[in-house]
Amino acid sequence: MHILANSILILGVCLGVIGAAGFTEPVQDGAYAFFAAGVLGCIIGGVLVRRATRVGGAGTHHAAAAVGDLQQRVESIARRVGTLEESMTQMEGPAFCAEIDDLLAGEYFELGSRSEEYTQLLGFSAYAQVWGGVAVAERLLARAWSIATDGHLDEAREEVPLARAQLAGAMQAIEGI
Repeated sequence: MHILANSILILGVCLGVIGAAGFTEPVQDGAYAFFAAGVLGCIIGGVLVRRATRVGGAGTHHAAAAVGDLQQRVESIARRVGTLEESMTQMEGPAFCAEIDDLLAGEYFELGSRSEEYTQLLGFSAYAQVWGGVAVAERLLARAWSIATDGHLDEAREEVPLARAQLAGAMQAIEGI
């Protein structure tokens, strides 16, 4: 269904472009017909793509699985941030930065790469409530890394509990889905 819907959409765009190209002076024969067929193809293709996406992607089972997966990923990040918070007073600047680097390049990257899938399955509003806390925590960790690399480790450490609190808020948002 996706291939057919995408093909109709692409064909509609092509016909519309061909028709629009014929709107020069004097207007070419068939320009209006090509343009109208293109617009119609875009509308039909768009409706079919949307319908195919709904049928193929957002069932109740899939949404429940997405919530569980999202919860597991955010919990994993929150545990790592909690561990960082507990051990950060014994860490030197390079070790502190390396831990944050690993977290941002690993688990945070994996979570961010699934963002579109979560948005489709859970809906934008529900996912945005969760992502708000996750994104703020990510920025706080990146800020901590930046401050630490500038040689201000004590100030950098102050950002970690704030990040953990944001992740706790994200976990509450997940429970509300």
